[in-house]
Amino acid sequence: MVINYFELFQLPIQLPIDSGQLTANYQQLQRQYHPDNFANANDNEKMAIIQKSAMINDGYQTLKNPIKAAEYFLSLQGFDVATEQNIIHDADFLMEQFSLREKLDDIENQNNVDLLDDFHSEISQRKKQVYHQLLQHMSQQDWQNAVNQIYKLRYLTRLIEQIEKLQEKQFAL
Repeated sequence: MVINYFELFQLPIQLPIDSGQLTANYQQLQRQYHPDNFANANDNEKMAIIQKSAMINDGYQTLKNPIKAAEYFLSLQGFDVATEQNIIHDADFLMEQFSLREKLDDIENQNNVDLLDDFHSEISQRKKQVYHQLLQHMSQQDWQNAVNQIYKLRYLTRLIEQIEKLQEKQFAL
């Protein structure tokens, strides 16, 4: 039986998710299914409670992350974005990736903290734009373009992670 995380947390099946409501419902479910509450249960019941608790945690981790939530939402629409190849057929975005990669290499070679911080802000803003476009495509049920936005978000997320590693390295110097 597949559990719908939106239903589990009593949330509307839509994005973006109300993070306050998600957290409140998560905490309520955690209290309800805490293993300590079932100390006198038999082994089968205890195992079922542990599995339910793990599912609650998985659902929360999925829905609290905007990209994972979008991937999950698309999986409910029949798209397997987790295992599909990250093939982006958007030539402009592919050129943008190449350009951004070059820019990061240049900044790294210059060893300039201010440029790195500015680049981090620029990419974070770009990620917000792509996420907003994702939400628009999803609201229009334009699933294929929504899937493409997921791939773009993954790329930008990895780029931000690389920038942050460089920032940490700079900070350690």
